[in-house]
Amino acid sequence: MHLVQSFVLSCLAATSLALPSNEGTKHQQNKARSAGYSLKEPPLTTPWTDKVGTNPWPEYPRPLLQRSEWKNLNGVWKYESAPSLDALQQPPFGRELAQDVLIPSCLESGLSGIQTDSALYSWFSTSFEVSSSWKDEQAVLNFGAVDYEATVFVNGKKAGFHRGGYFRFALDVTEYLKFDQQNEL
Repeated sequence: MHLVQSFVLSCLAATSLALPSNEGTKHQQNKARSAGYSLKEPPLTTPWTDKVGTNPWPEYPRPLLQRSEWKNLNGVWKYESAPSLDALQQPPFGRELAQDVLIPSCLESGLSGIQTDSALYSWFSTSFEVSSSWKDEQAVLNFGAVDYEATVFVNGKKAGFHRGGYFRFALDVTEYLKFDQQNEL
């Protein structure tokens, strides 16, 4: 996924993948890659800063739109600053990005594991599996918020674009998914 930030740095909120039915809940947690993640010492801390861990907000993100099966994609993702606006036209698929970042978080925060205020353009990525039991269903990728712009790629294909910080949005990513194997977001 690549995020273009205009005036404010990146802030990703709860991210999940869900099926649109409403019969009982089956939750799948994304397996976070947390080996390289570490909390940075922020200028302002709270008693909860170091208690978040690498599995933030594991509960269902939108109870009013609860789905029968869903996968929480929050956790440790990969991050890399993009050198320019032009560089954003070439998504870095097929390689691992440079740093671990905790999602949801803001890059400026120590919680992110990055703690920078100089990133204008950024790449974020994670990988996840989708069960073949979802094959005949519509799969929706829900973002709690992305600040400020996001172009979302799934398995190297553009799945959608969103502009507007602090607003949730959803994308139907069904046609881009590979079942019972790794998907790259």
